[in-house]
Amino acid sequence: MIFDIQRFSTHDGPGIRTVVFFKGCPLACAWCENPESQSPRPELLYTKAQCIGCHSCLQADNGGAVQSDPGGGILVDRSVEPPASLESVCPARALRIAGREASVAEILAEVRKDLSFFATSGGGLTLSGGEPLAQIDLAEELLGAAAAEGLDIAIETCLAVGRKAVERVADLPLHWLADLKHVEPEAFRRGTGGEVELTLGNLRYLAERGVDLSLRVPVVPGFNDDEASMRGILEFAAALPRPALPRPAAAGPVGGTGPAGGTGSVAGRHLDLLPYHDLAAGKYAALGREYPYPLGLRLEAGFVETCAELGRSLGLDISLGG
Repeated sequence: MIFDIQRFSTHDGPGIRTVVFFKGCPLACAWCENPESQSPRPELLYTKAQCIGCHSCLQADNGGAVQSDPGGGILVDRSVEPPASLESVCPARALRIAGREASVAEILAEVRKDLSFFATSGGGLTLSGGEPLAQIDLAEELLGAAAAEGLDIAIETCLAVGRKAVERVADLPLHWLADLKHVEPEAFRRGTGGEVELTLGNLRYLAERGVDLSLRVPVVPGFNDDEASMRGILEFAAALPRPALPRPAAAGPVGGTGPAGGTGSVAGRHLDLLPYHDLAAGKYAALGREYPYPLGLRLEAGFVETCAELGRSLGLDISLGG
């Protein structure tokens, strides 16, 4: 079950990427940028402002998912799974269905359209969501098939899954882009509905294996935008085992160099600080859900930059905004 395939992405791994968004997530983060990704079933998004009142959707086979609204527009019955054909009957695109089944062959056929862009930019395929590892059979098969074709592969994950799912893809040549939202159990539970030790344990496991692991920290008002929370997050990240860089070749006789001496300096763990924004508020409305934050809410000026300096002082390679 996926809900989108996005081409020409530049913030989901190196180079130009094609991102496949898996539907369904074990967490329910209040600030989620893709709220349509949380449920594992297809959902109907209705943007009332785009509705032109043609009632094409009422005249089509809608399976009972939409009904006439006496006040204009339509009413959506969200207890009913919308038929896939419903999206295509709306000329104004006020209706959109998030969620469809897709095979590995179908997905790869779409990804291959961008092979020339991958070749020139060092890009490739990224799995995102939702949580790709929650559909581990599809994720493993798709990543394995892409790697077998020589594609660069990456995964964006909250790692709130059982260890066995992580182990099944840990040997693949993956770029891991993993969330590190909090390290305090109760705060994590309140904000996401999940258990933080599951995520932290998987992060330690991946770091110990020496995989290509970058961390992503969403900085969210009222969740982790305080000094104690961010210090805990950054100190946890800094304490993870880091990949070793080859030691530069030692100087040898004139006209040559001596042998490299094993491993030398340790690479700084890369970490992105992602400042909160409310660009997803319209999606919540389209899903019939109330957005949990006041519109226009912003982080305290300079807070993210202060966190970045703290991270760098701990030896982390910090960037802002991904």
